[in-house]
Amino acid sequence: MSGRVVTNIKGCLKTNVLTLLTLAGVFGGVILGIALRPPGSEKWAQRDAMYVGFLGELFLRMLKALILPLIVSSLISAVGNLDLSLSGKIGARAIAYYMVTTVIAVIIGIILVVSIHPGQGNDEGIHKDEASSRDTTTADTLMDLVR
Repeated sequence: MSGRVVTNIKGCLKTNVLTLLTLAGVFGGVILGIALRPPGSEKWAQRDAMYVGFLGELFLRMLKALILPLIVSSLISAVGNLDLSLSGKIGARAIAYYMVTTVIAVIIGIILVVSIHPGQGNDEGIHKDEASSRDTTTADTLMDLVR
C-alpha cells in the first residue's frame, strides 16, 4: 500500500474510533454469549444469567451515577454564560413549570390511588418463607455487597 492510503486509513480509524469500539463490544458480547452457553443447552441457567448480568448491571449503575454531575455542570456553565436579566426570566419560568407539573402529578397520583387501590389483593401464590428456601451462595452475597 502506498503511504497515502495508509494515512487515509489511519485518519478514518482516528475519527471513528468510538463507533468501531462500540461495534467491537457488541460483536464481543455476542461471541461471549454464544461461547459461554452450556453445551447441549439452548438456554442459560438462571444463576449463570445472573452472573453475566451482574457486570451489565454495574455498568449501567456507573452510567447513571455519571448523568447527574454532567447535567448539573452543563447547567451551571450555561447559566453562567447568560445575561442576568435573561437568567432571572428563565429561572422564574423553570420554577413555574416545575410547580405546575408537580401539582398535576400529585393530582393524577391521588386519582389513581383512589380508583385502583394499589397494594390490595390476595396473597395467593406468594411464598411466605422465600428467604429460607432460596439457595444463596457466597457469590450472591458478594455481588449484593458490590451492588
